[in-house]
Amino acid sequence: MKLTILDKYLSGRLLYTLLRSLVALVALFVIIDLLTQRREQIMRLDIPWTVVTLFYLAHIPWIVFQVAPLAILVAALMVLGETAQANEVTAALAGGISLRRFSRMPLLLGLVFALGLFVAQETVGTVAAERATRIERDHFSWNPDAERAGLTWARLSGGWTCHVLKFNRVALSGENVLMNAIREDAIEHIKARRIYWHEEREQWLIEDGHRLIFTPDGREIVAQERITQAAAPIEEHPDLLFAIDKPPETQTIFGLSAVIRHAARIGVPAQRLLVDYHVKFSQPAIAFVMMWLAIPFALRVRRGGVAIGFGASIAIALAYLTVFGISIALGNAGRMPPFLAAWLANFVFLATGVTLFLKTPT
Repeated sequence: MKLTILDKYLSGRLLYTLLRSLVALVALFVIIDLLTQRREQIMRLDIPWTVVTLFYLAHIPWIVFQVAPLAILVAALMVLGETAQANEVTAALAGGISLRRFSRMPLLLGLVFALGLFVAQETVGTVAAERATRIERDHFSWNPDAERAGLTWARLSGGWTCHVLKFNRVALSGENVLMNAIREDAIEHIKARRIYWHEEREQWLIEDGHRLIFTPDGREIVAQERITQAAAPIEEHPDLLFAIDKPPETQTIFGLSAVIRHAARIGVPAQRLLVDYHVKFSQPAIAFVMMWLAIPFALRVRRGGVAIGFGASIAIALAYLTVFGISIALGNAGRMPPFLAAWLANFVFLATGVTLFLKTPT
């Protein structure tokens, strides 16, 4: 596609304003979060400012994903609104350039920006979110002992169920372990003092315990074995075992897909996970939807400049978040299919934007 002077002019102004909007919104988000959410923790736990800085640096990609749709909406409304106010749109239309041709570059930028957000979300975003989660867990936790809570893993490989009285999710080790497997020909029972994940061998090990094998009715012991150290009879990786509880922003679409399959296999409800999976696709697409809304709004509201542009952005964003929040809540509650819950707000606002665009007087 050959770029004209008009395309270069609009793309330059949009990119410059978008960058400024992103920087301003990210800074505003950090300041508000610092003053309202983190200040008390920082003072009470005496967290070094170097740690606070590293936390927010790791948090920036996630913040960008949250504010990006509003940033592109603000940029488009301001740039296109000023263009319309200066009668540049009128001049373009009078010169034989159609509204569709005039809107080609803004819409293309919206599409490219949405695709870029998706790629960044699946690469640098998950890594940064994992790092931010780790910093928050290590330094912002009110109760470090919460990491040693008990847990139960059901329907594991080989038909095993594992109960651990105290488990440290940081060290991936637990104390007081009870494992059971009920089969047609026997019942197996393992009791051990400790279980832990061996990183180099990539397997779970148990120490200081006993293995008992009972008859199918559980009345007689067929065999027993003393365990000093041995491989645990389960194959699941820790990333899979704990993935159901991990924040969706720390997982890729492939990781979430594996977790959903695992949840289905062990009988855990996966409705929320399915909604999170589809949100991975629908959230970056908001940027493209917002561009469709911005063009007709900017051309219709020609007076007011920055104030009108920013005010319209906030109103549209609040309306979108309301519809999105309701649909996600219905999806998590199982009252709406996961795909529809994640995409409903996009469909509604895209249809609104396209309708307004087609009815925009030229």
